[in-house]
Amino acid sequence: MPTAEKEQAISVLEERLRRSKAIVFSDFHGLTAAEMVELRREFRKHGLEYRVVRNTLARLAAERVGIKDTDQYFRGPTGLCISYDDPALAFKIAQALTKKFERYKIKGGVMEGVVVSAQEVEQLATLPSRHELLGMLVNTLQAPIQQLASVLNALLRDLVGVLDEVRKKREGEQQTPPASS
Repeated sequence: MPTAEKEQAISVLEERLRRSKAIVFSDFHGLTAAEMVELRREFRKHGLEYRVVRNTLARLAAERVGIKDTDQYFRGPTGLCISYDDPALAFKIAQALTKKFERYKIKGGVMEGVVVSAQEVEQLATLPSRHELLGMLVNTLQAPIQQLASVLNALLRDLVGVLDEVRKKREGEQQTPPASS
């Protein structure tokens, strides 16, 4: 039975896991204190939360939230990168930081309640972010409107051209004297 202090830690972590859109489990063994500070700063800069957790408490919190099959990720030093907004962002930033910090390793993750392996985290890291997807959507919705505006503009331009030719022809007819018979 967990103590009151441990129970409090579990409930805080449980609440964070429940609100999360994505979680990345990582191993930070061998990172210096300065590297850990920089790692946390990088996550915070992108609006992500990074927590070092006790494996038994994190496992209990995950089970309470309904996240199953995570036992393999709660071995050795474990850090959690938690995203509350953009699921792809946690995977992108965590993957980018594996290149920056040699000893920072991704164990696996959770995307909206579904447990994913380290390889799947790499694949998810290539997905566009929420902002990029929204931009793509706006461009897709905007394209037909732009095409319609272009067609209408071309019709008006053609009409003006025809009217200009008619005006020139009439002016030419008025300037030439009538032929005498």
